[in-house]
Amino acid sequence: MKKYLIIILSLSLITFASCKKKDISNDSGGSFTNCSPLCFTAVDDWAKIEIIWLNEVSASYANLDFEYSYDKTNWNELKIDETRIVLKNKGDKVYFRGDNPSGLNTKKDISIKLWDIGVRFYTVNKVAVSGNIMSLIDPTCKRKSVPDYCFMKLFEYTSITTAPELPATELGERCYEEMFYYCQDLEVAPELPATALANGCYGGMFLYCQSLTEAPKLPATTMVYACYASMFMDCSSLTTPPELPATTLAPSCYAYMFTGCTGLTEAPELPATTLAPRCYYTMFARCSNLTSAPVLQATNLAEECYDGMFKDCTSLVTASELPATNLVKSCYGRMFAGCSNLTTAPELPATTLAESCYYQMFISCERLNTIRVNFTEWSNVTSYWVEGVPYGGTFYCPSALPQEFGYKRIPTGWYVVTF
Repeated sequence: MKKYLIIILSLSLITFASCKKKDISNDSGGSFTNCSPLCFTAVDDWAKIEIIWLNEVSASYANLDFEYSYDKTNWNELKIDETRIVLKNKGDKVYFRGDNPSGLNTKKDISIKLWDIGVRFYTVNKVAVSGNIMSLIDPTCKRKSVPDYCFMKLFEYTSITTAPELPATELGERCYEEMFYYCQDLEVAPELPATALANGCYGGMFLYCQSLTEAPKLPATTMVYACYASMFMDCSSLTTPPELPATTLAPSCYAYMFTGCTGLTEAPELPATTLAPRCYYTMFARCSNLTSAPVLQATNLAEECYDGMFKDCTSLVTASELPATNLVKSCYGRMFAGCSNLTTAPELPATTLAESCYYQMFISCERLNTIRVNFTEWSNVTSYWVEGVPYGGTFYCPSALPQEFGYKRIPTGWYVVTF
């Protein structure tokens, strides 16, 4: 049976002895005066803040040092299996700092999943979080780089209403992954100033934050693997997306980024002209209020680059032009699948096709009435591409293209106009 070691700190009911530590000063501040430690403020009475080891494996592998204070003057050692905190009254505060240069999550054994090692905050009743998150790994707050996996899942499932400062400019691999996962009360995202990203650094960071309305600025211009993957997935109240200025993309960099953002009506501009594998994979899927697509000017495609990009965008009425003529495997697969209000397909200028390039591209587009292509022979690359489209549309194609009908060819019941 897993053993959970839970910390509940009590502001008014429990008296603590002051404990000195080797690595963190226990005085009135000293060199830490300019550091703003992580702070929890009770939004509701009887707010509880818990720090837990995820399981006994974490307790065996991790060696973490924390202190807590109610006044930022008198600091006490936080013992993860003993200390308890309850903020009795609205407005009561507790502060945390630590000396954990390797981060709060580590991987010591290849057989252990990354998220099985480390600590998490959990809360009962709403709390506002402020202060510098870096105070948990550097009590001086001077450090500007975040270790790999450092704050992964740190606030998942908590009832926080505000987020701490995240001032680091150099990020570690998966350092903020799912940091605020399912924080349903979080309305404002923290600023994210980093321009040097790392693989998966923001992956799923705000996943299911359904009160979040505006995304933070994302200034980085060079992407890395999966850096923004699933970052705002299922943030159903998000109406203002960030600008995405990057022109150098990486595999899966924007994959699932806004999937399920049903409050989104406009997409950000996408200026990149050279794409990477799966870079826009299902990026706006299930954005049911998105009415128009961004300009897609790329001419250098990559495998699965647009796969499922607008899947199930049921309010989409205007598609982007697709100027590329050199296609690659699955580049447009399922791109507009389930776009039930799309009436006109973008012109498809390519004369030579690639494996699965149009697979299910317009499946279930229930109002589609116009398609224009430039290829001259059929193959399996159009498998299921027009299944579920209505009768009576117009199909424009070269005269050399055989007039074959069905869900893999020209839609059944459509007029054909050749050129």
